[in-house]
Amino acid sequence: MADAEHIRAARSGPQGFAEWRSRNSDVRLQLEGADLSGADLRGARVWDANMRGCNLSGALLSRASLAGADLRESDLTGADMGRATLAGANLTLANLTNVNLFWADLKNCNLQGATLRWSRMVRASFLNADLTGADASQCTMIEADLRNATLVGAEFRSANMNGADLGRATMAEADFTLAMIRDSLWFAADLRGANFDKASLHRSDMDGAKFDESTIFPGGFDPYRTGNRDVRD
Repeated sequence: MADAEHIRAARSGPQGFAEWRSRNSDVRLQLEGADLSGADLRGARVWDANMRGCNLSGALLSRASLAGADLRESDLTGADMGRATLAGANLTLANLTNVNLFWADLKNCNLQGATLRWSRMVRASFLNADLTGADASQCTMIEADLRNATLVGAEFRSANMNGADLGRATMAEADFTLAMIRDSLWFAADLRGANFDKASLHRSDMDGAKFDESTIFPGGFDPYRTGNRDVRD
């Protein structure tokens, strides 16, 4: 259950919350199920907070520290989380539709079953993150860091992932249909079972990537002739 005092603090604006936090630096925030839609938590230190099922739609969370926070089943629709720190946070089944995650830190995040449709994740870090079953269709992940990420069964249909680094990522049953993934890196990535039908993979370097007959590549694409060449007709 959410603590009423904690809700008031979270609703008090950046300065008010910072003052409350300085007096309660060791307190774990209890905001489970709280309605914080539109709250201004820019730069707030809310690490390790219990925010499960919290309504944060439209919230301002740029540069906020949410490392290790429990955000399972939370609603972050339309939130601004640019440059926010979410390392190690649990976002299982969270709704991050149309969220700004520009340069956000999501290392080691659990995003299983999360919705990331239409979100903007330019240069965001998903190093070692688990996106099993996540829906990131039509999102923008230009130059995103997805090294060692688990993308099993994830949806990236019509996503813009140009310049992304997917080194050592695993992606069985992942769907990249119609995705833009040009100039990307796939060193030692496991592409077996992934679907790249009608995707654009111009100048993508698949050196050392694992693929077999279960991998669906776009027509005209030769995974053995990639790198600094235009590999599509």
